[in-house]
Amino acid sequence: MIRISTEPPPHPGVADTEYPGASVSMLVKPGEHVHLAQLLQFMVLGEQLAHDCAKSQVTLAREPAMQTFLAGQGRQEGRHALIFQWAIRCLTPRAPQSALISEQMNQYRRLLMAAIERQDFAESLLAEQLILEGLGEAILQRLEAGLLKRKAPFQTLRRLLIQQEHAHHGFGLRALNRMVANGEVSIDRLCELAPVYLDLGKSMLFSAQDSFHSIQEDPREYWEDFQRGLPVWLQEHPRKRSLCQPCLQESG
Repeated sequence: MIRISTEPPPHPGVADTEYPGASVSMLVKPGEHVHLAQLLQFMVLGEQLAHDCAKSQVTLAREPAMQTFLAGQGRQEGRHALIFQWAIRCLTPRAPQSALISEQMNQYRRLLMAAIERQDFAESLLAEQLILEGLGEAILQRLEAGLLKRKAPFQTLRRLLIQQEHAHHGFGLRALNRMVANGEVSIDRLCELAPVYLDLGKSMLFSAQDSFHSIQEDPREYWEDFQRGLPVWLQEHPRKRSLCQPCLQESG
């Protein structure tokens, strides 16, 4: 067991019972806290990208309700990044950051922001809300089981983050569904765009495999969870264009 000293979490919705004092305990083996911090570094990069993307998407959305949602998502993503940075500081003062993951995330950022510069709203929804948010939700959901076993603090806050990631993912799926129905984008076009983002997402996940293995987690299971949350036409096995369906379907 390690005891970590903390300042209050940077989120106004956390109840006092979630912050019992200046320090809290967590059941981890020696070195596990460092590997958890490395995984959270990965999440910080994703949340920062999601924040920047959602803020930019506000100008691309035509409907006021969509603009309102995206503005709210941008604020939530900014808080998520701060929360993960706070959690890293609680776990270890110095969490090594993977240069490879950083470069892969930068490549993902370049592709996504280029789509926004072209005002390709559909591609930005595909890359950010559908794929990046879906991957983030899958990671948080599966990590949660391990955090519960380790008696990690701030369970209410963690559940809130997962709920918000799920909402962002669902928004993207519904928005793309409407765009397909209105003839603004085709399933064939989305199938052409998806592989580069999927491949980068998978590469980032598996680049962190040493950290996953160090906390007795298998990144392959995370990827499988992520795929199950995708619409049928976007699932990887088998990844064939003939699988593209005439309309988007929400999984589950």
